[in-house]
Formats: sequence, structure tokens, C-alpha cells
Amino acid sequence: MLRLFSFLFLFPFILMGESSARGQVFQVGAGSSSLFQAHGGSLTVRGANYDGWLGIGSLDGLTFGAFLRTQYRGYTLGFGDDTVSFRLPTDIFDSSHYFMGRGIGVAHQRERVSFYGFAGATSVGYGAPFFRGAQARTGIGLFFVEGQLAPKLRAFSRNAFSDRQTSINGVEWQPRTGLRLAVAGGLGANRGYFATSLAAEREWVSVKAAYVGAGNQFRRIVVPQPLLAETDRENILVVVRPKPFLSLTAGHQNFLQPLSRGPAGIRAAVDQLRANLTVAGFRFGAGRFDSRVLGVSSVGTTLSLGRDILRRLQVDANLFHNRPGLGPTSTVLVGTVREVVSPRLSLLQVVTNSNGRPSMSFGGNFLSNRVTVGVEYQTLYVPFRVGNQFKQALVLNLRVNPFGNVQVNAGTFVTPDGSVKYTVSGSEFLYHNGGVSGGPPPTAGRIHKFVVRGRVVNDQGAPVAGATLRIDGEVAFTDSQGEFFVRKSKRKSYDLHVLVHEFLTPGRFEVVSAPERVAAEPEEAAREVTVVVRRLPSTPR
Repeated sequence: MLRLFSFLFLFPFILMGESSARGQVFQVGAGSSSLFQAHGGSLTVRGANYDGWLGIGSLDGLTFGAFLRTQYRGYTLGFGDDTVSFRLPTDIFDSSHYFMGRGIGVAHQRERVSFYGFAGATSVGYGAPFFRGAQARTGIGLFFVEGQLAPKLRAFSRNAFSDRQTSINGVEWQPRTGLRLAVAGGLGANRGYFATSLAAEREWVSVKAAYVGAGNQFRRIVVPQPLLAETDRENILVVVRPKPFLSLTAGHQNFLQPLSRGPAGIRAAVDQLRANLTVAGFRFGAGRFDSRVLGVSSVGTTLSLGRDILRRLQVDANLFHNRPGLGPTSTVLVGTVREVVSPRLSLLQVVTNSNGRPSMSFGGNFLSNRVTVGVEYQTLYVPFRVGNQFKQALVLNLRVNPFGNVQVNAGTFVTPDGSVKYTVSGSEFLYHNGGVSGGPPPTAGRIHKFVVRGRVVNDQGAPVAGATLRIDGEVAFTDSQGEFFVRKSKRKSYDLHVLVHEFLTPGRFEVVSAPERVAAEPEEAAREVTVVVRRLPSTPR
């Protein structure tokens, strides 16, 4: 039955005849990964009024998936395996809540009201960089609606109908620019839920505060994956910038990690204090992280010192000290020297002393039209990890464009036990324009006249290449100048998400500032949006 159900989702692809083939763009990809334990391939197609993909591979057995999205009389229709966002306005600490669904979806927006409906089944999503697939699980129906009650007041409702019901409703009030308040309440998987939040942003201070009351095993949608941690109980994060060169951060957060089985989830709490100071060309940083998981407390301390020398050398020293509730105390000293040889080439040297055992590593970044290579080292703070919560990792990324539109990607990941995992994939773009395949992109076809344009820069004002953003469900990447550009069919505002975990450029980033919504305007009058991120090459997260 599920195979027949899946075939029906592939059927729209079969229906595309010559009349809809003009101006099509195809991307064919395939690859293998020991990191994901996956092998497979995919086909992505984009036309004037539709886009979709088809994937098949081996990942926990034979897995396949497909998705088609098109426009019809002002409605956006989706068929197949889709990623459905389940964000609430009270999610000011984490807006990445979503679930996988296999079915039929429809979205529509008027001037004051927008809605989204879905009918089908939840699914377990399987994905590697070169293919996607899913397996349907439990039948579900969704109805999401938002309405503008007044210029500064918006109401919302999120409803899911399945073997366990979800209905969360609330309002969001924005009395002035830089200040938002929201409240939400209801049921999530038959468990009570209440949340209230406040977000205030000024030039010298930003405050995020929320209180969330979630019952044990609260889930927005009951699916085996992903098990995203929920913000729980009292939470506050304050960032004070009294001077341009000084930043102070203090926060207290609680998390609830629901379990796929069992009556109760896992709760964790993290307190943090951080300070960053730039003076006389030197960068100073200090932080303390106090976490509590399953009755076990751990304390992590960080110290950092860095300086840029003659605009070509970036020298940093970082000290990580961890005192776990279980296990021995650990101290790690990391020294990093990055030399910017040219705008296309930088070299990296990392010296590490872990509990008296020194080691040296080398890396860097090289960027050209045909080859891009990056080797980075990261040290992360993982609150759910028992014992030493500072985790070190090496990331290698390789992109090669040997000829034409062919692209080959490769990456490695060194796990904490020293084993090496890899991912290798390749893809090619093919173009179809009035019966002629291959060659350059077609010039004919519909081109939307409204655009969203902007730049992604770091906290020093330098452009960030390879940054990943999602604008109303459409993914965009920045070029070498940090610029991005998306065309839209309507002149209105769209949701903007900065996907810091999916940047193409190596390293770890966090968002300093970014608008939640951006406006699509006529191309000749479109204003530039600015997103600021901070690079965290060896800072705990």
C-alpha cells in the first residue's frame, strides 16, 4: 500500500509533457557516504511554475522519496515528501522545529490571513548530501492559520489531527520596532503546553526571555525522528554592548529532550556567562558554562586571546577547562595561526596540548573557480554529553568543478574515537529549452519581477561566502561577496531563516543579527538586507 501511495506522488512528474518542459533545469546527483551509511542518487527539476525532486538509495534499506511543488490560481500545492515547519512565535531561542510528512499540502495567503493544510502521514526522513528519501508512518492532518487582528497584533493556530492530538493557539504583539511579545497554549501530543516570550532589541542591549510549561513527553508531532529538544521552564539570555568593543552575555536555559519511548523526557539546564573585549587590536574572551543533566553537574571554563597582525596573520590562543560531575578534570590549550596568503588562499596551523599531550595539525582554505578546499578544526560545548563536554572535531570539505556544470564534493569527519568517515557525491546541471538539452541556461520562461536581495557579513563587516539562508522555503546561498538574491512572484514579506549549521564554508557560526521577515520588492527598487554572523572557529557552543 505504501509503495502504491508513493507511486501516486511520483505520478505528477510523469505527467509533465512537452508543454511544461520549456525552460526546465535538471540537476542529477549521486554519491556514497560512510558517515551517513548511505549510497544513492537524486534528480532535481525546476520549471517556470514548478519545482521538485526524486531520490532513491540505500540508507537503512532501500529508501526513496519524491516531491513536487507548483502554483495554481494563487495557491501553492505540494505533493510528496515535504519538510513542514512547526514554528511558534514564542520560539525565540530556537526556530528550527519541523517534521517530515508524506502527503498533499496546500498554502494560500491573502492580505490579512494565511493558512496551510496538509493530509497524509508523518514520515521518517533519510537524507544525505546527494539524495533524500522517507518512510511513511502515522496518518495525520494539519491546519495552520495566521491572521492579522490589528496592525500590531497577530493571532495564530497550529493544529494536528492524528492518534495523538495537537492544538496550540496564541497571539503575537509587536507594539514597536525591536519589541515583540507572544503567548501560546494548548496541547501537544495530548500533553499540556503553555509558553510566553519577550524579545527586545536595542543598539546596546538585546533581551530574550521565555517561560515554557511543557508536560513530560510533550511533542509537537509524534514522529521517531527528529527528536528536537524543546525549550522548557524559565529561559533568559541578555547581551549587553555598552561600547562597540565590549560585549557581555548572561543566560539561563532549560531544555526538554523527549524520548521515543518511556514516560518521561530528559531535562537539562545550562547557565552561561561570557565576555568579549577588543582593545588595542587584541581580542579577549572568557566564558563559564554550568550544565546539569540527569542529576550530574559539569562546569566548563574558556579563556581566549587573539590578534590580527598586518592583516595577514590571525593568531588565537584558547584554553578549555572542564570539571565534570563524573570523570576526571580535563584541560585543553589550543593555539591557532591563520595566514591569509591571498583572497583565495589561507593557511591554518593548530597546536593542541590536551592534559600534557601536545599535537600539531595543519589546514586552510583555497578557493578558485574549479576547486575549493577547506580544512577546519572545531571545539564545541555539548550540554547533553556526560563527562568532558568539550568536543573537538576536524572537518574537510572539497568541491571540484572539473568541466561544464559537473560538480564533485567530498568531505571527511574525524570522530572522537579517531575513526575517519567520508562523504563523496557528484552532480550535474542539465538544461532543456524548447527541445534542446544541454548547453547554457534557457533565456525563455517566466522571470518573477520581485526580488529579495541582501548580504551576509561577519561581525567585522567582511563578507561571508557560502552562507545558507531559507526564504519562504526556498534556499539561497551567498556568493564570494557575501551577496544573495531570490526572485518571488508576489510583492510581500517572507520569513527569513539563517541556516548556520548548513553553511558551505567550513567552520562554526552563530547569528548576531538578522531580520525575521524580508520584503520582496521590484528589482530596481529592492533594498539590501544585511545579516550579521559571528565565526566560532574554536569557541564553545
